[in-house]
Amino acid sequence: MKIIFLRHGLTESNKSKRFSTEDTKISKDAYKDLDKSKFNLRDYNVDKVYTSKLLRSKETAEYLGFNEYTEDKRLNEMDFGDFKGKRISDTLIEYENFYKERKLNPYDIRYPGGESVKDLIKRLDDFIEDKKTSHNTILCVSHGIAIRAAIFTILNDLSNFENFWIDNGSLTIINIENNKKILECVNKI
Repeated sequence: MKIIFLRHGLTESNKSKRFSTEDTKISKDAYKDLDKSKFNLRDYNVDKVYTSKLLRSKETAEYLGFNEYTEDKRLNEMDFGDFKGKRISDTLIEYENFYKERKLNPYDIRYPGGESVKDLIKRLDDFIEDKKTSHNTILCVSHGIAIRAAIFTILNDLSNFENFWIDNGSLTIINIENNKKILECVNKI
């Protein structure tokens, strides 16, 4: 079975370096990347489509022609709590102590009112374990850090967590055979 993770299309929040909110929409600039996604998906026979509960994921699925999908909150982006809607540069000043503590303990610290990297990895692992025998190939329209967390359900070595980048519209594929998770590709664009 294959689980294909696809990062949603580019958003205005991505472009302006702002923490997204639940109702953040994809940008008009998203479509060139998503056209590449359509091309890359042609090689896969998708049996079922899941999206996060966030608007940008649902818009992406629909643009790609997947109008029937199941929403699953486990595919949501990391919950940034009080940071949602704020410019990243503003949070560096306003939450200076949080960022200092995050440097010392990057995987266990929770965003104020949100979750930690380990919380996110557990959530994605729960999704993968739940779905790993349900279909031949599923497509999951999700988010950059959430997809990175899915990768680390396999790799386990968190010291490299920040070294992975997931582009908008890219595919990351996990192949599951005989109860073994194999990372087939990362960030295919």
